[in-house]
Amino acid sequence: MIERAIVQSNGAAELTEEVFWSVSTRARRFRLNLLNVYPKLRQFLRSPWYPDRINYGFTLGFFAITVAVLMFAPQTRDRNAALNLFWAWWWMLILATFPFAGRAWCAVCPFMIYGELAQKISLWVNPRQLRPWPRQQAEKWGGWFLFGLFALILLWEELWNLENVAYLSGCLLLLITAGAVIFSLLFERRFWCRYLCPIGGMNGLFAKLSIIELRAQQGICSATCTTYQCYKGGPQKGEGLETEGCPLYSHPAQLQDNKDCVLCMTCLKACPHRSVELNLRPPGIELWTTHKPSYAEVSLLFLLFGAVFLHRLPEIEQQFGWSLHLSDFRIHTAISVLALLVPAAIALFSHSLIRLLNPKTRPFLELAYGYLPLVLGSSLAHYLRLGLTEAGRIIPVTIATFGADTQNMSLPIAVADPAVIAFLQGVTLIFSFWLSVFLTQKIARALDGIFPRRDVQRAGLPGGLAHLQRPQHRRGGQRLAFLQRRHPGQVVAPRHVGQSPSSR
Repeated sequence: MIERAIVQSNGAAELTEEVFWSVSTRARRFRLNLLNVYPKLRQFLRSPWYPDRINYGFTLGFFAITVAVLMFAPQTRDRNAALNLFWAWWWMLILATFPFAGRAWCAVCPFMIYGELAQKISLWVNPRQLRPWPRQQAEKWGGWFLFGLFALILLWEELWNLENVAYLSGCLLLLITAGAVIFSLLFERRFWCRYLCPIGGMNGLFAKLSIIELRAQQGICSATCTTYQCYKGGPQKGEGLETEGCPLYSHPAQLQDNKDCVLCMTCLKACPHRSVELNLRPPGIELWTTHKPSYAEVSLLFLLFGAVFLHRLPEIEQQFGWSLHLSDFRIHTAISVLALLVPAAIALFSHSLIRLLNPKTRPFLELAYGYLPLVLGSSLAHYLRLGLTEAGRIIPVTIATFGADTQNMSLPIAVADPAVIAFLQGVTLIFSFWLSVFLTQKIARALDGIFPRRDVQRAGLPGGLAHLQRPQHRRGGQRLAFLQRRHPGQVVAPRHVGQSPSSR
């Protein structure tokens, strides 16, 4: 093990924890290697097309155009194609793909493409050794940094109505890109992606539920491999191609969690022994087998859950007949913070009651991951209405982006019936709720007598979510008036239940 760690560390001054790993004696059951079943998939993933030609041939330029349209085109979502793509298309699609593709979005992420480009140009202009990763500090504080950054973004989004103000959405994209560029100029590889990116943190959290995983055969890696080029990079060797090594400094044989793999397939290209596998697996299996919980991740999980309630504040106000005075900025800010805290407070209180009834109940830190399917499902249900009512208007919105008057044009649109949307939202919430029930049971391995009380703990939140997702068209006018109070003199599209765009 020590010899392997020395080779893998590539001459580093000290050996850090990630280079020490042993062959697991625990068999990984219920896996199907897709690379063996579909040889053409292996061929594509090892080709120059994935992801480099996609990134530098399409994403790099498309992202620049998107930001330019956000900054300089008309500023409302009904007249800005980039704003429509960002809020009506991207959020719905990325949430829907997490269970199937894990963190694959990060392999084609425009933020880090610009970070890598800046890093390459910087090293060409000023050749130097970039800083090694401060792993201990990053492991300790990185999760809290991205949690805090995500909380600030959510409050900014709610209080300044980012989803319907194009230049502010553009500023958000530029802010995240700036973080990627700055840390790429300071540190090796993709330090920002692994530890600090708020979108990457969300992606890594939901990737735990994915039905696919990238791993390697530990027997081959420990007994046959002597170079560890998948980890540290190196020249071509046999079938292995020349690479710069894993951008996240993860060895596929030691991966226990999907959050530290962006599916860039660098290891697949570098491996000369065909050890790397892209496995089909039971969704979320790592959460009750090899998973290591952390407080920062659980905090992010409930922050994302609170975001669903945050962006439903007008609906909550209407439903309960409250007067929340959301037109007052200070009151709106305080209530927004409270909305982000409510799900965590309810879950903690419920768990405390359960522990009083049964002291043998597992710690909240472990059981909290049972909420993961419900958080993903409620976030997706929230975006379904926006996606299914506005994404299909992309053609007239694109034409309007360039200043054309579309009122007298007969242009194709695709808008789902409200009943269909409500049905899909309900199915999504119910399905994700029972997945959470199943996952909690698997994590807790609880007795049948204990488990019904856990059901009660979770039942209140999805019930409220389902009620808020129901279409109530009378809210549209009230929401429009509210937005006009917040942005006097500006044409603002209504953000009622049928067009509520945001939550994570």
